[in-house]
Amino acid sequence: MLPNREGRFKATIVEHGVAETGPNNLATFVCQFHLVQELANGEWYSVEEDFDITGYFYLEKRDGALNAMTVDALKSAFGWDGRDPFWLQDADFNGLFVQVKLAFETYDGQTRIKVKYVDAENAAPAEFPKANDNTRRSISTRLGSKLRANAGGTPAPAPKPGPASRPAPPKPQAPDATPASSGVTMQQAWEAFVKACPAGAPQEQVEGEWFRILGELHPGKQPEQLSPAEWTKFIDDAPGLILPF
Repeated sequence: MLPNREGRFKATIVEHGVAETGPNNLATFVCQFHLVQELANGEWYSVEEDFDITGYFYLEKRDGALNAMTVDALKSAFGWDGRDPFWLQDADFNGLFVQVKLAFETYDGQTRIKVKYVDAENAAPAEFPKANDNTRRSISTRLGSKLRANAGGTPAPAPKPGPASRPAPPKPQAPDATPASSGVTMQQAWEAFVKACPAGAPQEQVEGEWFRILGELHPGKQPEQLSPAEWTKFIDDAPGLILPF
């Protein structure tokens, strides 16, 4: 049966193959996983339920370019050399363990659990980048006075601790009065990205693709860290990376 919760799991391989899937007939590695262990509080625990889930890993993008991020993940998890895609279909994965990250996704009014990515069995979860004291001082020295001058008005109260959540991207709005010489902004990149997505696509799906592609083009960086040149590159490259909805 399908898993009923998000999380990071260790899994064995049940079935696997390579096919053309989706409306664009993209080359895809399709793999059915059987979950055996679950990561909780830094420890691995046996999964008591009989959970199976199938993951779809696109080897190419809609523009025909190689999906390098997915290829690298499959190389790490399965020991593939990245050359012949049918090696992934013909190889014997009996006894192989991998890690899979599961998360719920809402599309067309329906919420379902999906495989977000696959990794090697002993891969450590990536640490989320956060500023230490030195980084805080450095950023505050460079930007503090500029941000205060730009913000104006009354300072906002400090945020209250609460459940961790991913901030939504900026909603489309009228262009601001930022001089053209300052370059492309995140707001402008978001507006261009929305236009590139299929008409009528659910907000959750659009936001999911936004964050996925940001992570692919600028790994390890938060949106606020990107320069105008990087936002320009995002506008140029992102439309060709949007997966079929």
